[in-house]
Amino acid sequence: MDLRIEHIVPRDLALVEATLLSRGFALALASACPALSGARGIDYASEGDSVVRVTWFRAMPDSLGELFVLLPSVTWIERVRWSREAHSGRFEVAPELPAPMARRVRCEGTYSLEPGPEGTTLRRVEIALSIRAPLVARAAEQRLAGMLRTIFDTEAALLAQGIG
Repeated sequence: MDLRIEHIVPRDLALVEATLLSRGFALALASACPALSGARGIDYASEGDSVVRVTWFRAMPDSLGELFVLLPSVTWIERVRWSREAHSGRFEVAPELPAPMARRVRCEGTYSLEPGPEGTTLRRVEIALSIRAPLVARAAEQRLAGMLRTIFDTEAALLAQGIG
C-alpha cells in the first residue's frame, strides 16, 4: 500500500525544518498524538548537512483495533536520515516483533519540505507500507495507514505551532 500525505504548514520552511529536526520533537509528538503512548530518543547525530535521528515509539493500545490485540504492545524504531540542503529525508520503520513476524512488515518512505506561497511550507510524506500475512494483510495495512495519518496530521499541527 502506498500512501501520500501532504500538508500546507503556515510557517516558513526554515522554521518548520528546525522544529522537525529538534531533539524534542518526537517526544512532543508522542505527548500530543492520540495514536501514540510514548517515545524515546535513541540516537541523534547532526554533522554538516546531515541529521540522523533514531526514535523508539509505542502505539496506544486501542489505536489499531482488534487485529493487534494479541500483541503485548505495538512498538517500533524509526530511523530518519535527513539532508538540510535538500530539505528531505528517508525513513525506515522497524517493528519490534519476533523475527519471523518482523520480516513480514515493511514501512519506509520519504519526507520532504518545499517552500509554499506567502511564507508557507508544503510538507509531503510518501510511505510504502506492506504486511505479508494470510487473511489479515489488507485489514492490518489499513489500520496501520489510519494510525500513520493520525501521526502525520498531529505532526503537521505541531509544526504549525512551532512545538518541538
